[in-house]
Amino acid sequence: MQISKKSLAEGLFEFNPFEYGLADTNLITLNTVLANTISFNRQSTKWGIDISNLRNNGKAFLTYGYETRQLNDWQLKYRHFLSSSFTLNINTLKGINALFTDDVMFDNRNYRINRNNGEALLSFIRGTSFRITTGYKYEVKNNAATYGGEKSISNSLTAETKYNILQSASLTGKFTYNGLTYSAVANTAQSTIGYIMLDGLLPGTNLLWNLQLTKRLLNNLELNFQYDGRKPGNTRTIHTGRASLTAIF
Repeated sequence: MQISKKSLAEGLFEFNPFEYGLADTNLITLNTVLANTISFNRQSTKWGIDISNLRNNGKAFLTYGYETRQLNDWQLKYRHFLSSSFTLNINTLKGINALFTDDVMFDNRNYRINRNNGEALLSFIRGTSFRITTGYKYEVKNNAATYGGEKSISNSLTAETKYNILQSASLTGKFTYNGLTYSAVANTAQSTIGYIMLDGLLPGTNLLWNLQLTKRLLNNLELNFQYDGRKPGNTRTIHTGRASLTAIF
């Protein structure tokens, strides 16, 4: 458990992080993170299950008043080693993502989203030089009726591969197809709520791809080339290229 707090001093040194509650008028910022995981058969070479819960709550005093954020996720992960080369992973998540503001001028940013998703991943590994993973993910998000009642449904297919060239270079690539449907009373796809509901994408067909080449020049120098492409909905394709040189000490 982790607690981070900032509050107005009242003339005394304050060492107790629990002294003020979320409703205290002296509060400036407060963040709490609580993470728990229960594992079954964690060391097994056949199968294993992990159940985890993440709670991340925060409150901050901004220019327009208090803003409160809440995140509560329950996640189940199941892994099964089909053979020495094939691994099956099944992940499910059920959670709540919420934001509230006190000022009525900004209440259009408020949301309380219930999200549920399930994902299946199949990986093939050949030695230490080659790995490929394919998967399918289905996700449903529902915003509370009080804050608009928006709903999004996501169907995504992914393929990711990594190839190690000797011991000095590696090439990775990833492609994602994401079909999104979004229903709302008003056109809020490009609003704050729409951005959260659609993960920065747009209704319709979304294509994303990535290529990265990493080359070790010397023992402590690493050169990276990265290319990202994306085509959200009916918009034009966006291409991004990056290059970096990293020194490792």
